[in-house]
Amino acid sequence: MSDIFAEVDAELRRDKWQSMWDRYGLLVIGGAIAIVLIVAIIVGYRTYQTSQNEAASVRYEELLQQLGDEESADETALFGAFAEQENNGYGVLAAFSAARASAEAGDYTNALTGFDALAARGDLARPLRDYARLQAAIVLVNQTANADDIAARLARLMDDGNAFRPIARDILALAYFTKDAPLKARELYSQQLADPDATPLSKQRARIMLSEVEAKLRPSRAPE
Repeated sequence: MSDIFAEVDAELRRDKWQSMWDRYGLLVIGGAIAIVLIVAIIVGYRTYQTSQNEAASVRYEELLQQLGDEESADETALFGAFAEQENNGYGVLAAFSAARASAEAGDYTNALTGFDALAARGDLARPLRDYARLQAAIVLVNQTANADDIAARLARLMDDGNAFRPIARDILALAYFTKDAPLKARELYSQQLADPDATPLSKQRARIMLSEVEAKLRPSRAPE
């Protein structure tokens, strides 16, 4: 009988972790997307003066228009094809969009491959490569990956002065929480609260999650 109670309890805890990811994971991803859009705009602006990139800008707008007109369009395939054809900032943006589209479609393997490829590109600026690592970590949180594997991908982003460190810490703490490592999650959320570079929203989320961690660490009462 005790095995049945343990199994039910484990199932309830898994449901709760998934609920927490569903509730707060999109906030993490949303903040990361805002960052990459800013970076992409900067990259595009730096090369905007060349006629090649002006033409690429037009082609990219046409691609977005095509995706808007065709509800059943395969975003991953179209963005991927564009990225292969364009050796410029818009091609990079399309490569990110292709990987993102794969993730949104639930094709985490293809999404991870795309983000890993971008992270390994030596011709990209470090912020773009770091953003790719960040997105790869988010993909792994949605899978059954070991939290230490996620930590390894985010290690570079945890350096002092890295603008991505607060959001990387946010993702890693959530990974440890969902992978049943509450002590490590508590440590990271506590660091988040003490980090002057963390946004008010991320600190608010850290407070909420800390209460969830503390509740998880409290010994449960044995069934009567």
